[in-house]
Amino acid sequence: MANLKGAYQFTRSNLWSILRSLLIFLIPLGVFPGIMYLVWYVQPSVTKNVLVIDKTVADVERQEHRSIFWILKHLRYKNSEGDYYNYKEDYLGYFPDDEENHKSKGVENLSSKNIDSIKASIDVLYMSDNYGVYNIDDTGKNNSISPKIYGGLTQQDLDLLAASIESGKLVFAEFNSMGAPTTKYLRSEFEDLFDIKWSGWISRYFDEMDTVINDEIPEWLISNYNNQHDENWDFKGAGQIFVSEFGQIEVFEVGADITVKVPKVVSSLESQSKYGLPKEANYPYWFEILRIDRSYEVISYFDFAPTGAGLEKLKALGLPRYFPASITRKVGDARVYYFAGDFADNPVSMETATFFGVPTLSKLVNEKDDYSNRTSFFWNYYLPLMKTALSKHK
Repeated sequence: MANLKGAYQFTRSNLWSILRSLLIFLIPLGVFPGIMYLVWYVQPSVTKNVLVIDKTVADVERQEHRSIFWILKHLRYKNSEGDYYNYKEDYLGYFPDDEENHKSKGVENLSSKNIDSIKASIDVLYMSDNYGVYNIDDTGKNNSISPKIYGGLTQQDLDLLAASIESGKLVFAEFNSMGAPTTKYLRSEFEDLFDIKWSGWISRYFDEMDTVINDEIPEWLISNYNNQHDENWDFKGAGQIFVSEFGQIEVFEVGADITVKVPKVVSSLESQSKYGLPKEANYPYWFEILRIDRSYEVISYFDFAPTGAGLEKLKALGLPRYFPASITRKVGDARVYYFAGDFADNPVSMETATFFGVPTLSKLVNEKDDYSNRTSFFWNYYLPLMKTALSKHK
């Protein structure tokens, strides 16, 4: 009995020590997020009518535009009714859901009265992606021929863009706003409106081109290459693949044709200071190659440091040494931004938007040189760029 009592007294005497240790560990886990939320909550809100157009919404995750809404929420942007923007509802484009009750609700589906109301009321317009949704996206079946369900720039989209610029709004557009499946006529109209010209080429980096190791390289890309070249696809290691609108495929190999492992988005000293951007940010995703009017400010450009052989290849394709990545200009009272990459496509979690200091913490946690982590580009480049762009236009 004495032994049992001693054991009991030993446990009791150490209980407070154990609890104190747990509290020291657990309290910060609850207190710090609470403080971060409160600091976010007391920040002044911004009332702006923002319209996002996204026609490439293949699933309910809505990754092609979710990061835009994360930024709006984190910066406490509200609509004219005093509500925060909902990434699942507050956009125009394609609307998937779990019950397969998919529907399209683009500008072209609205009445003239509704379109006129949007033109008069919006402050910010962001065209994030017009590539669209295809049968393979909607069904998950890997069909060799994938019919389009919905997508492409429309005349109504163009009219809204033109009206927004004419009335002095803040306008964003990015890859793929004017590429396939948009008709050549409407693409030309878009180019004239923005004073840019698509070269007809898009490009993407792959960290492994050996198809035995990497099954993410599209079959059509390999098939087209084999049909166009004397040798079959037998690449190994990293490379940059260029695809023309006519189906031409060209491959730049790391080492032989390019000297950096991953393409960079490079910003000038002025842009670094003005927009809070890093000197370089890795960008291993799709981008388009543009020719732009001299009136544009080049915020950043794409660079993969070609070798002499790589420069000769670019010259043969009619392509320049550097490619614009982010550009902007004033048009009257309007401010226009164009991003040549798929910048808004980021798997950022909406749950973190309501915590002050998350961008700083995320920069520390997400190594900026880790190109496999897509959110790293969001925290280090896209977020500061968007934050500055939104704040500068009153």
